Amino acid sequence: MYKAVVFDFDGTIVDTEQHLYEVINKYLKEDQVEPISIDFYRDSIGGAATELQEHIVNAVGQQRKDFIYHMHSQSSASLPIRPTIKALMAFLKQRHIPMAIATSSNREDIMPTFKALGLDNYIEVVVGSEDVDNVKPDPELYLTAVQQLNYSPSHCLAIEDSVNGATAAIRAGLDVIVNTNRMTEVQDFSNVDFVAKDVGADEIIKKFFTK
Repeated sequence: MYKAVVFDFDGTIVDTEQHLYEVINKYLKEDQVEPISIDFYRDSIGGAATELQEHIVNAVGQQRKDFIYHMHSQSSASLPIRPTIKALMAFLKQRHIPMAIATSSNREDIMPTFKALGLDNYIEVVVGSEDVDNVKPDPELYLTAVQQLNYSPSHCLAIEDSVNGATAAIRAGLDVIVNTNRMTEVQDFSNVDFVAKDVGADEIIKKFFTK
């Protein structure tokens, strides 16, 4: 039985990936710029998204790019927690099993959604891109999160939605469950050594948290 759980944020706790894709294209269209393709967006998921952000900057400028991401951050606060995660968090809190977030996003950028969803009632540690030198698929985010939880990686379970994120967790020494979304379900997870994939809260609890 695991002693702590570390969640990815974007696409795992909340389906912000689809939302960001739609927000980006909304404002690109307003600026009469060709929208990005879904495949191009999907390639950016789970990491620094450097190529995506550079593309937007080249198309509309840094200030407009920052505005687009700000609007995404603010409007994401209305998105719901994914049902599996909501049920799992409720169980973990009841059992006093600590939880953390390890996200390649800027920690401050996810705070509007984090607070709107009341995640501070569940999550003890939030580690974002400003807290590390390298984001996923590098393991540093996960290593930092488990260190702050004061557990060894082998005692922690990661919940991820992308290849980059799952790879980061495994490299850090955590077992990982992959629960995909509409954006990541087409990714190739054949080289990812996950312990479960696309499973509900009841199955996770029964398999990993019930003796």
